[in-house]
Amino acid sequence: MGIARIGDVDIHYDTFGEAGPAVLLVMGLGSRGDNWTAISRALAGRGFRAIQFDNRDVGRSSRFPGGSYEIADMAKDAVGLLDHLGIGEARLVGISMGGMIAQELAVRFPERFSRLVLLATWAGGDLAKKAEGAILSELASLAGGDDRAAAEARLAAFYRAITGPAFVQKNPEILDMAIAFALEGAPEVDGLLRQIQAISRFSIWDRLGDVRVPTLVVHGDADPLIPYENGELLARRIPGARLRTLRGVGHLVPLEAPLETYGALLDFLS
Repeated sequence: MGIARIGDVDIHYDTFGEAGPAVLLVMGLGSRGDNWTAISRALAGRGFRAIQFDNRDVGRSSRFPGGSYEIADMAKDAVGLLDHLGIGEARLVGISMGGMIAQELAVRFPERFSRLVLLATWAGGDLAKKAEGAILSELASLAGGDDRAAAEARLAAFYRAITGPAFVQKNPEILDMAIAFALEGAPEVDGLLRQIQAISRFSIWDRLGDVRVPTLVVHGDADPLIPYENGELLARRIPGARLRTLRGVGHLVPLEAPLETYGALLDFLS
């Protein structure tokens, strides 16, 4: 693990595997890079060098009190991390907000990436299929500022709202573990709001035709937060992209369908 100084931003990162093709893994809203650890270890076991990191305003990376930024700025952090590590070319995986960052990377720095995987994400803008108002209210509630017990209750309600039908009822122990993990080093309220605002301003539809690398789109057809239609639109808009549909799966793709997700990633990246 280490800290990369990129301009005025400190980005905390971890790597798995000493050699082999690099895979840069970009996490979603308010989530630390170590959410990727199971996948990173699996990739290292297959001969890859996996790199996971905390986005700005999350974990041990820099905070931006009183400021604002765009998804494009977060993409510059990510490519700066590759520069810090001396990596000229990598495979790229992004989930949710991390998928938005990954799209920016693929468009802005096409020479740096050889494959692209987009999990449970969208391209923003007016063409995007928006979530229902109730889901957005659950998302907004995460930025509440009260004690840990209240934060735990809000997060549990949010996870129940964005997962596939009956997932929580069938897997209560997985939900409990995910909540406990997420609350360790959880982002500050202001940082979460800054990321949400960056997402709200993001739109890349008119540039997706510039993506020239092999692309896999993975999306659950029961995703309430970023509806499945967004995955279909991405797969149609990105030249040559393939769509992998996960039946009955909601937004938390690696948590809800780990074997399918890991298998799709490993096969495609190999």
